Amino acid sequence: MLSKKDLENFKEFLDSGTSSAKVTKIALIAVAVASLPFVVTGAVAMGNAVQLFNKKKRYTDRQFYNATSYLNRNKFIEYVSEKNGVTTARITRKGEAKLKSFSIDILQIQKPKVWDGKWRVVIFDFPIRYKKVRHSLRYKLKDLGFVQFQKSVWIYPYPCTDEVLFIANHYRLSKYIEVMIVQEVTNDKKLKKIFGLSN
Repeated sequence: MLSKKDLENFKEFLDSGTSSAKVTKIALIAVAVASLPFVVTGAVAMGNAVQLFNKKKRYTDRQFYNATSYLNRNKFIEYVSEKNGVTTARITRKGEAKLKSFSIDILQIQKPKVWDGKWRVVIFDFPIRYKKVRHSLRYKLKDLGFVQFQKSVWIYPYPCTDEVLFIANHYRLSKYIEVMIVQEVTNDKKLKKIFGLSN
């Protein structure tokens, strides 16, 4: 099942109005987030779940219909006929896996207004068979703003434990990652300059 953090990330992403929020992703998210599967009542009717994510009317009903048709063809969602004759759309395991991957892509760390003076140090040591995962993790840490301190040691000034563990759990490698909160780093002037810190 999708976690609460997944759904929070999706909602924040869509509320941001970013141009990369494509209609197909929104349709898939709408099916996942709906407390009950949305009802397919006609060729272009997408139900309350879609309306939740389309408040600004960025996309038409026809675009949502085309998007869900694509998702159904590729087995990200499925249509289920209920006993009362109503057809509902439900997200599949393949669709959930796709959304989990998407949630990693849009994950961001909220920066506090004031730095608490502590450093967050991420250390990982993966077995050789996880070479591709190591590369993906490094890429994401860099994307989030971390600075590589040593080969498998990354540093960041703001609270980020939940986000790092979220990524680690996604790859099922949390046992190989440690997040330490460090009070002091010797010769940290360069780091403070990189992060724009005055403390």
